[in-house]
Amino acid sequence: MKVIRAGSLIPTRYKWVLIIGVILAWFVLGGPFYIVDPEEVGVVLTFGRYTATEGPGFHFKWPWPIQVVYKPAVNVIQRIEIGFRTLSQNPPTYQSFTSNREMLTEAEMLTGDENIIDCAVIVQYRINEPTDYLFNVRDQEGTLRDIMEASIRLIVGDNAIDAVLTTGKLEVQNRIMLMVQGIADEYQLGIDIIAIQLMDVQAPAQVSAAFRDVATAREDMQAYINEAEGYMNERLPEALADSVEMVNEALGYSAIRVNTATGDARRFTALAEEYRKAPTVTAVRLHLETLSELLDNVSVTVVDESAGALTHYNLGGGGE
Repeated sequence: MKVIRAGSLIPTRYKWVLIIGVILAWFVLGGPFYIVDPEEVGVVLTFGRYTATEGPGFHFKWPWPIQVVYKPAVNVIQRIEIGFRTLSQNPPTYQSFTSNREMLTEAEMLTGDENIIDCAVIVQYRINEPTDYLFNVRDQEGTLRDIMEASIRLIVGDNAIDAVLTTGKLEVQNRIMLMVQGIADEYQLGIDIIAIQLMDVQAPAQVSAAFRDVATAREDMQAYINEAEGYMNERLPEALADSVEMVNEALGYSAIRVNTATGDARRFTALAEEYRKAPTVTAVRLHLETLSELLDNVSVTVVDESAGALTHYNLGGGGE
């Protein structure tokens, strides 16, 4: 009995066509190599199981379905927009909640004092664990968007509308960022939240004019406070300098008066002691000293009446 092999039933030229077709299909499905860009990493799955992470460069792999390579961008800051969408970057074109009902549904929120507010928010994030990002959550961006909306509504609901519109905006951003990062870590989403920005926060169109007036009044109030504090900071050092000068002058005058009084007291004590020892001599001495002091400052004229004509005698060293 003659045995006929299956390969002998296919002409040689068809064999080559089949081989070339398989090779072409291999290249169409990714080929024996792949290139990882500088901002990416290559996550390699072999028979559906994670086996390696490759850095940027040229790499070889087995054809599908043996190996599959994913290339998430780990060195790129990505963003999700809530309440608006960027249509183009050059020139910048946006679609916001003021003109789109779907965007308004995302942006509308209720504050802690039961007011409605519209918020446009941006979250910026970066992939830090590519395997977690690829395999722990099916829809990464949709999941992060849901986390964002829930966190924003919760934090805004804890604050009054004035805080969200004006003074408390920075605190609200920080609290949202911490909450989103915490929930993403619980889900093992494999991302780092870089920043969260409240891009546009405003009251509904029906009452926006009144809220703008309130915000303007608050800004004016803060400007007046800053102006007053600036004047205080300008005048306070001058007042302190003047007070120091006046205190120093008073201390100097006090020292002069105290020292003079002390000297006079000691002089009087010394004279009293000398007077006790020799009362007559001391009295005469004091009398002569007093006359000497007086004659230095006065003019004395003596008129001799016995002379035939008036004769004047000037005594003392005082004025003429």
